[in-house]
Amino acid sequence: MTNKLKLKRTPEEEARHRLKKEKRRAKRKRHHYEYDSAYGPSSSKRAHLDEEPIEPERKWASSDEDAEIEEKLFREKLFDNLEEDERLDAVEARMNDFGHVPDRWRTTGSSQKVRRNFNEEENDEYLKLDPRYMDDEEYVEWIRVGMYRKTHAEEYAEQQRKKAAQAARRAEEKARKAEAEKLEKEAEEERERKKAERESRRMDYAREEYQARWTKLLAATESEQVVELTFDDIPWPIFAAHRDKPPKEKDKRHANGLEGRAVRTSELTEEAISTFLLPNAELERDGAAVKKERKERLREAFLRFHPDKFEGRFMKRVKESKREKVREAIGQVSRVLNALMAL
Repeated sequence: MTNKLKLKRTPEEEARHRLKKEKRRAKRKRHHYEYDSAYGPSSSKRAHLDEEPIEPERKWASSDEDAEIEEKLFREKLFDNLEEDERLDAVEARMNDFGHVPDRWRTTGSSQKVRRNFNEEENDEYLKLDPRYMDDEEYVEWIRVGMYRKTHAEEYAEQQRKKAAQAARRAEEKARKAEAEKLEKEAEEERERKKAERESRRMDYAREEYQARWTKLLAATESEQVVELTFDDIPWPIFAAHRDKPPKEKDKRHANGLEGRAVRTSELTEEAISTFLLPNAELERDGAAVKKERKERLREAFLRFHPDKFEGRFMKRVKESKREKVREAIGQVSRVLNALMAL
């Protein structure tokens, strides 16, 4: 018999050899595990169940190839365990699908109380439902509510009395709240009405002041015409240029009848002039009468503030330093009145 010459393995061959051995060992372990799970442990294994399993001595990697082999083995074992866990999770999920717990058993103590209170409030409507269209759980609940109603008649009557009293209190509270809101609304309307009346009186007095100042200016005597006029002495057709209430007694003694409030040319806008000369309350009357009165008021104001007429009648009485400002304001008012008359 000839002896074969055995050569020493190269590092690559040694690594492949170890990998094959580990795979065979892992395969045998899985085979024994499946066999034991199906038929129970063998007699030889029963004798050693209580013995501590002896783990093979771990060989630390002495090179990069050994480390790579151990990493591969570790990953294979890890993937095997993950597959086993996924299989067990799937089995558990399928078993849970067959589990059915009624709603009234799924709830906790607090939620049962909420559900019972809900049924007590809605049981009248619930009992009116047709049991032919109920499922098993709804039918059981329907029977339970009906039996509870019969066996607890006094308790049910007390509940109805409390519900009626509570509804009456809510209705009374709602009525009080509505009454309070109504009174508050009436008080607010009264305040608005009084405010509108005060504003109307102020506007009326300012318009009367406007007419009185123009009458005084047009009917000036020779001695009064000597007095020079300032910009504020001109009765401008806006609310801000006139007093909105009678002056005090001490102010009357020093007044010449032409004094007004200080205004700027920028305040002589179309809105301010139309609001002052054309009150909204008077414009709500008959259409023909409104148009006629509107035309007369605008025409009267236009004749008073016509640049040429004002220049010839009053400009000589205006102070020299104020004439340019007055001319600018007169032109502004004249243009606004022209625009209003064209509407």
